[in-house]
Amino acid sequence: MARILLVDDDIAEISAVKRVLMRAGHQTVLATNASDALAVMAQALPTLALVGATCEGGEALTLARRLAAGDGAPLLPLILLGRDDGAPAGAPQLARPVDPGQLAEEVTAALARAAAAGAPPAVPMAGAARNVAIALPAPRTTGGGAARGGANRAASATGPRAPPRAASSTSNPARASPPPSR
Repeated sequence: MARILLVDDDIAEISAVKRVLMRAGHQTVLATNASDALAVMAQALPTLALVGATCEGGEALTLARRLAAGDGAPLLPLILLGRDDGAPAGAPQLARPVDPGQLAEEVTAALARAAAAGAPPAVPMAGAARNVAIALPAPRTTGGGAARGGANRAASATGPRAPPRAASSTSNPARASPPPSR
């Protein structure tokens, strides 16, 4: 039984791929972006990685190239889901939509190549995963990102505050003060 990492954000297609792998008796782990894939690999190195070429706007392809190059981690056999000119050298590329029979053949061949090369079993690799993460480009943010929200929170915590509004007796009768006693 191989531990196979699936990195793709096309949930419908990756579900079909996962079914094929599970039927073959493999353990599958799903990551929908490069950061999640690194977190999975920090727990235990998979035997094989299947990476969607277009996942996360191509960021997962960058991850695939870094893993194929070794970048501080053991070499990891890869299969690319989809075709891309920037694919790691020697990584099989499966056309989309993925043909289940071709997928099964490629997985079997990749696992056989890894076994023949003496690939280590799935082991923790926290330090190596951190090295790979450092080599990845910084994530892109959009206009409403956390960085801007964090700056707004910091400014509001240090800047002047508006005075509290006075309670109105008409808006909330429970908070109105009782009439003066005579």
